[in-house]
Amino acid sequence: MADYICRFLWIVLILLPFYVVIRRPFRRRDKREGALAAFILFTAALLTLAFEGTYQAPAAMAESMQQRLSSGEKINLIPFHTIRGFFCPFEADAFMVNIVGNIVMFMPWGFGLVFLWQKNQSPGRALLLCFVLTALIETGQLFIDRSVDVDDLILNFAGGGAGAALWAGLAKRFPMLREFALPRLS
Repeated sequence: MADYICRFLWIVLILLPFYVVIRRPFRRRDKREGALAAFILFTAALLTLAFEGTYQAPAAMAESMQQRLSSGEKINLIPFHTIRGFFCPFEADAFMVNIVGNIVMFMPWGFGLVFLWQKNQSPGRALLLCFVLTALIETGQLFIDRSVDVDDLILNFAGGGAGAALWAGLAKRFPMLREFALPRLS
């Protein structure tokens, strides 16, 4: 898990100068800039880690995906099958990385969506966006020879939902958090 966190932090550090250069022309004195920078860098690092895999020519990747779909190789579509495997026999390290890590890794995504944009503050929209991101990641991993697992989708979605719920709880206690978000466009 420490290795994964270190790689994640390295990706953020590598991407930071690009963010500064790209955002510079748009910079204005805005209280949201730091939070937006953190959210964008987090999302970029998350996607970079999620899409580490074997890349080939597009035709070869599509052919590999078709072969995997027909054979079922490295694909789990049975809900909770993989999750159950981490409990019997229970191994703390595997549990932390695969269960807790998959949930915690997506909490900032769900939190940031509702924290930064008012239009995402409805529970349905926040949950839909959390589901769409995790579904796109799992689908994309079909093409790059990564394991595709419905349990990853469940855990990542749960993490995004937990992040959005955390924001909702904090916003209830501290209503000024709602004012931080970018307003809805009319």
